[in-house]
Amino acid sequence: MSLSRVEEPVEMWMLIGELMRTRTREYLASSPLSTEEMPGLRPPATPAQLRELEARANQPLDPEYRRFLSLTDGLDGFHYTMPLLGCRDWENPERSRLGSMLRNIVLETGPLTEVGLPEETHVCPIHVNAEGSAGILMLHHSHDALERFWWTGQGDSMFFHTFRDLVAYTTDGSYSPRDLSG
Repeated sequence: MSLSRVEEPVEMWMLIGELMRTRTREYLASSPLSTEEMPGLRPPATPAQLRELEARANQPLDPEYRRFLSLTDGLDGFHYTMPLLGCRDWENPERSRLGSMLRNIVLETGPLTEVGLPEETHVCPIHVNAEGSAGILMLHHSHDALERFWWTGQGDSMFFHTFRDLVAYTTDGSYSPRDLSG
């Protein structure tokens, strides 16, 4: 195994550790404490589950998001009560329904070109709020210079180049997304 292959999981574990530390601190500072908001890791996704998710998403998974899922298949309590979705979440009828609802709202609201995305962009939710009206979408298009993640809904419209950028923004604000919020 090459050294770079060893470093990739270590770097992702460090990123996951930072995300868990931040979310746990936020959780413990909240009052009252709620088990629904408690951050938590999950068992890793299998290679077969990752392939199934790619097929469902109709796009290749972002490489960092793939590494994340291969170490923890999602993250409970990512943003308030809602998880960062993993492969198994799409087997849950309610979460699957909410993900599909957000995807449909985004595609039916107006052309993706209005936010600077190519018309042929594929979208797949990786985080959805409890109403299905806001969340984070993984994007796939033929333009390498454009972002792969879009946090949208309820007045938010922020774009992130990589999964790592998205996590950096949520943990310490060290990344500044392209922000089209009103």
